[in-house]
Amino acid sequence: MKEKCTKFKSLYLFRDEAELEEHLKECPDCRAEKEKMDKVSELLKEVKPYYAQQRRKSFARLKVACILFVGLFAGMLIGYFTQLGHISSSTAYNYSETTDTTNEYGMPIDNYGLISLN
Repeated sequence: MKEKCTKFKSLYLFRDEAELEEHLKECPDCRAEKEKMDKVSELLKEVKPYYAQQRRKSFARLKVACILFVGLFAGMLIGYFTQLGHISSSTAYNYSETTDTTNEYGMPIDNYGLISLN
């Protein structure tokens, strides 16, 4: 019984095209292997446009998700710093929107919220 030829892979990868063609003329095992490889190549060429289209759609979805994330994050930061500025200004100038706590205790204050010594 004849053993199957295993030279196709090495000839295809490491030798030139002429040497491979010369071997394919003599060896039916390698010729069958080449035909299988050609069928797979044809299938890949047929599927390639659909794969590329799906990849473009996925990339577009990723871009939209990134834009939404950055927008949401920026909005949260703007809100945080706006609120932080309001808190710091009300603390610095003793400004309260509801009641003035120093007047409740009967302490005299000036226009800047400091204790007035008259």
